[in-house]
Amino acid sequence: MLQFLFQPQNELANEIIRRRIENAGQIPLIACGENLQCSQSLSLFYQKRLFNIAWNSNTASQLIIEIQNAENEGLNPVDYHFEKLRQLSGLHQTELDKAEYDMLLTDAFLLYTSHLFSGKVNPETIDAQWHVTRREGDPVELLNSSLALGDINKAVQTALPKHKTYSDLKNVLKFYRSIDVENEALKLEGPIIKRTMEDDRIPEIRKRLFSLGDLKEEGAENQNLFDDNLFIAVKNFQRRHGLEDDGEIGPRTMSELNVSVEQRIKQIRANMERWRWLEQEFGNFYILINIADYNLSVIKDGLLVQKHKIIVGKPYRKTPVFSAKMQYLVFNPTWTVPPGIVRADVLPGVRKDTAYLKNKNLFVFDNSGKAVNSDNIDWNSDRAKSLIFRQPPGPGNALGVVKFMFPNRFHVYLHDTPSKELFDKNERAFSSGCIRVQDALMLAEYLLDDTENWSSEQINKTVATKISKTVQLNEQPNVHLLYWTAWVDSNHVVNFRKDIYERDKPLIDALLSEPPFELTSARH
Repeated sequence: MLQFLFQPQNELANEIIRRRIENAGQIPLIACGENLQCSQSLSLFYQKRLFNIAWNSNTASQLIIEIQNAENEGLNPVDYHFEKLRQLSGLHQTELDKAEYDMLLTDAFLLYTSHLFSGKVNPETIDAQWHVTRREGDPVELLNSSLALGDINKAVQTALPKHKTYSDLKNVLKFYRSIDVENEALKLEGPIIKRTMEDDRIPEIRKRLFSLGDLKEEGAENQNLFDDNLFIAVKNFQRRHGLEDDGEIGPRTMSELNVSVEQRIKQIRANMERWRWLEQEFGNFYILINIADYNLSVIKDGLLVQKHKIIVGKPYRKTPVFSAKMQYLVFNPTWTVPPGIVRADVLPGVRKDTAYLKNKNLFVFDNSGKAVNSDNIDWNSDRAKSLIFRQPPGPGNALGVVKFMFPNRFHVYLHDTPSKELFDKNERAFSSGCIRVQDALMLAEYLLDDTENWSSEQINKTVATKISKTVQLNEQPNVHLLYWTAWVDSNHVVNFRKDIYERDKPLIDALLSEPPFELTSARH
């Protein structure tokens, strides 16, 4: 059938393509002096079309324009042969020129749409604790259909992430690139600046906040005065950056103001890449956790129904990024101490102080579940390393009065906490990896969604028994633990957060310097 689809035009150019493809296993694929990155899918594409020339002047021009616009996606046109394609556009006169230019166009399309489908950077190569199921597409199929229709623009739009936050970040990227670079060199330091004070640092603060959109009018009768308009702008800036919105310009606020526009652009690009990694559908009912923002959102049918503050893992006990399905919850849970915490905390603690177990209300068991008298244990022995430590239900239990289970290989779950004062902190990275939830019983009541059997009154009665009770969820939400340091919220406000796990820099470096590659797993 394919023999009738492709007429023998450009016979010599087609033969050149065939020979290049057939020799691809022996020598690298090169066209127009540039290495072709998508050798696997490029070979598949040309084999299916019997090695015939694929591109015409119209589709080639469309692709060149789309690649030029890769900057709008936070990607670099140079990665997709842009300069060479632009130089050679309309100049391929010999059959060899035609063949090589055609392959270069094909490689550019396949690589660019591959990156739009699944990201340029493989997250697991830069962060061992990133375990998302990456979005996949088929650039070969997309290329075939787009060439048949003569519409490359539509093909690129098809490959783009569909999440609204991604398109919002594109607009933010455009805005930050429009900011005057003269606003770059802020080096604020020194004493706190408070409302009604006059200070020589205020004019440059005004300029920065005006350029970012927090201050609506840059001018003021007294440029050095911390007036009411500036006070409102500072509070807005603080909220957008996850700071305490006290309106005072202290060390943390100065530090965020000092971040250059160029660095913010890199941060935005990094977070756009994270969206390209994600599946396009989170589900109709899901719990979305932004680790860097210390917040949990419950989303149902596209609407935010509940939001909770959370506490996440310490920087040296990072909460991983992954997705799972919440299946059940446990009231009055016991806490079996995870092996990592046993090694890092419990054993050193009990060796240092024999009262450690009593103070923590921990009981000791062997591998068969039999209780062990802690007084008879040599805590420096190998046996001590194999023991199980468990905390019974009760108000002092580390998990509080309820835990939410979405089985996963990381042994991470959501739970209540007796240390509720920690929710008053702006930065809340205090846990050992699991996630503590504020107003956990309110979340439990919503998830159970059973006013007859699990009203707030019935839940409180169950908690009061101090007896563990497991309850299956009739409707099981997906749980997505993610990590964003830049996003746009539902009020169209641009938010930035401190990179608590230092995940941005390696991603930014990879985006800027890592050679482009083909995601072959998404191809066949």
